[in-house]
Amino acid sequence: MLVIFAAGFLVSGIGEFQQLGWLPFGNEPLWDTSSILSSESTVGNLLHALVGYTDKPTSLQVISYVVYLALIGISSVVRKRT
Repeated sequence: MLVIFAAGFLVSGIGEFQQLGWLPFGNEPLWDTSSILSSESTVGNLLHALVGYTDKPTSLQVISYVVYLALIGISSVVRKRT
């Protein structure tokens, strides 16, 4: 569960850096779920704080989330084998 929280912090940080213009690439949103669950709603805010939910994630955020979880998963499997 802690790994998912950490991935959420990573995605939130990347979103903040993109808004500041410090990461000027991968800014295009991949999808928009604001009509289903807005980031501004109570549940959306809770999910954002816990797992980094955003209703309009950018490609860089999604790639970072997946790569982070994959690297942690691979490293935990490798560590269990040794």
